[in-house]
Amino acid sequence: MPAATFAAAEQLGKQLDKQLDEQLDNLRATGTQYRLKGDFDASYGVFEEIRDTAPQDPTYAVFRLNTLSTHLSWEESQTQYDEELLELSKTVLNWCENSSDVRANLYCGHTHFTLAFFNGLRGNYIRAGRHGSNAIDYFESALTAQPDLLEAKMYLGVSYYYADNLPSFLKVISRLLWFIPTGNSEKSLPYLQGVIESDSQLADVALYIYATLLVDGVGAEQQEAIRSLQLLINRYPENTRFKLRLISVFVLESEFDLALAMTNAALAQQDISNLDRSLLDLWRTQSLLGLGLFDEATQAFKQVDLEGLDAAEPVPGWSMAWQFLTQAQLHDLNQQRKEAIENYRRVIDLSKKTFISPALYETAEAGLQQPFQLSTN
Repeated sequence: MPAATFAAAEQLGKQLDKQLDEQLDNLRATGTQYRLKGDFDASYGVFEEIRDTAPQDPTYAVFRLNTLSTHLSWEESQTQYDEELLELSKTVLNWCENSSDVRANLYCGHTHFTLAFFNGLRGNYIRAGRHGSNAIDYFESALTAQPDLLEAKMYLGVSYYYADNLPSFLKVISRLLWFIPTGNSEKSLPYLQGVIESDSQLADVALYIYATLLVDGVGAEQQEAIRSLQLLINRYPENTRFKLRLISVFVLESEFDLALAMTNAALAQQDISNLDRSLLDLWRTQSLLGLGLFDEATQAFKQVDLEGLDAAEPVPGWSMAWQFLTQAQLHDLNQQRKEAIENYRRVIDLSKKTFISPALYETAEAGLQQPFQLSTN
């Protein structure tokens, strides 16, 4: 082949590769928007389109892994995605570990990040720590090669934060564990803020992660989390999960008037799932109890049926803890102490299997010691 012809063919190949990269980027952006809207059926359709467009490229697998992480962050105990997650991870790692370019480092980082999260949920802490360290290494390599790579900054920010803010049970034994990754708190939140302030497709993803990291803080941090969640609700009013997250913050902070107003407004919508409706009725019950309205709370709780939904929709374990706690408190108010204690214990038992809010756990423990009473404030 003449040199000129070879050069032309090479140039054409580069143009086609660039066009494919742009097409895949656009599809990922579309799928990300669907996830932010809470439309996981449409997101799955985008995953299939990415896979059909470039079946030899691991982009489809990375996109799907991000979606599976979202599912697990909502309901961590479900196992229906475990096999798919592990197979997709193997696909990506087989591809990217034989390369050292920016995209390979980014995709390897994504996959190890997902595996760290997954193994942490499954109690495989040594594996979780190793994958966490690998994720940080790969994201750092990608960012070193391309300092303006916002996707690497976002996930590196999250990785740094969680590495420096380990769950309490890991902190206790951390001196014995060599595998816990080292974070960098000085960079974690600024990295996320940089992505939030950009025009990237990931800006609102970073905003939700930022809110989630700050929501358990105090003072200014929690106010920043509330502000961030309100922005997301305004941008994606169809995503009930953003509303549920903010309502839960208001309930935990005893802002019952705000929680009740938000709950009533959300319940007025027609196009919400049975699960979301039951969760909203649960928060409504808690808000009414907080306001001292026992009769109204009793009526609201009659609409909650999370146990009946379990066969039709995956019900998050943390939501069952709230149902047991609320049932216990209503039993106490009805002078049914035996039944109340039984439900407080169900909360404690559930905390051994899935993550529940520390405040909820402490409330259940307090309920075991002393019957719940309505506030007189």
